[in-house]
Amino acid sequence: MADTSPPVAVFKKRTTKNLRKRPATPPPASSSDEEYSSTDEAGHRIKRRRRAGVAAGSTTHKAGKDSSDLLSTTKYAADRSTLIADSNDATKQSNWYDEHAPDALSAKSLLGTTRAKPAVPDQERDGAYHGQAGYTNFIAKNPNKQDKGMGPVKAPTNLRAITITDYSPDVCKDYKQTGFCGFGDNCKYLHTREVYKQGWALDKEWEIQTRGKKLKGTVVASANRSAIDEEEEKDAELLEKIPFACIICKGPYKNPVVTKCGHYYCESCALQKYQKNPSCVACGAGTNGVFNTARNLNKLLERKKKREERLKELEQEDEDEE
Repeated sequence: MADTSPPVAVFKKRTTKNLRKRPATPPPASSSDEEYSSTDEAGHRIKRRRRAGVAAGSTTHKAGKDSSDLLSTTKYAADRSTLIADSNDATKQSNWYDEHAPDALSAKSLLGTTRAKPAVPDQERDGAYHGQAGYTNFIAKNPNKQDKGMGPVKAPTNLRAITITDYSPDVCKDYKQTGFCGFGDNCKYLHTREVYKQGWALDKEWEIQTRGKKLKGTVVASANRSAIDEEEEKDAELLEKIPFACIICKGPYKNPVVTKCGHYYCESCALQKYQKNPSCVACGAGTNGVFNTARNLNKLLERKKKREERLKELEQEDEDEE
């Protein structure tokens, strides 16, 4: 029996096949690309990069336009076909009145359509004199004529005036209630204590105050005017520093006291404030717990009130004279 040889495993080795490749397209002669390729002697492809400058161009340039027009400055020309209109803005006038109208002096304009022309009496037709009772005025009276400055004044035609009423003014609340503001002149709100009333309210108040009283005149001039002015200036400096109400409680003074720095408070308000802060509320100076009784405060407030009323009367008289 013959010996059998053992089986031998045979492995087939696959060879790499060249894949079919598309040959590279050579760059055109007129190409302006930055990169191009070349082949050396061994057949290797070498990729090279151009180092020369690249020319920049614009795609919006049209062949029909000249390059000099594109570089020139922009020119503006007016439309000469438009007609020039004179609006007369600087010298406009309102044509509310017919003074310069052609028929301004006609009977219709002067007398109106509801008024009849003065009839000629029959006595004048016969040519005889009938005395003073037969006189007739043939001159038509102009109803728009101003008589002794009474009545409404005709507004100018070249001006236009408007009136603006501020119904919510920014008024300092502390100054209006007490006459004192801690910010002083640096306060951005208005320091005023005026109360505006309607005309009927003022007339009614005037009637109540002058009912059964004899109106007296006021002195508008004096021989010693300089001395009076100096006294008023001193009083003004003294009274401006005194608020007409307590700046802590915003109410009238109750048992007023004065500090060493000259500020006035209610006794209860000053003591309660001293327990929290021993310094003065108005100026910040130390009080050291010293509060003196303000005995002359009522007299000073009365003087201040009379002085304000006197100043208002003088201002009103000046307005009436103007």
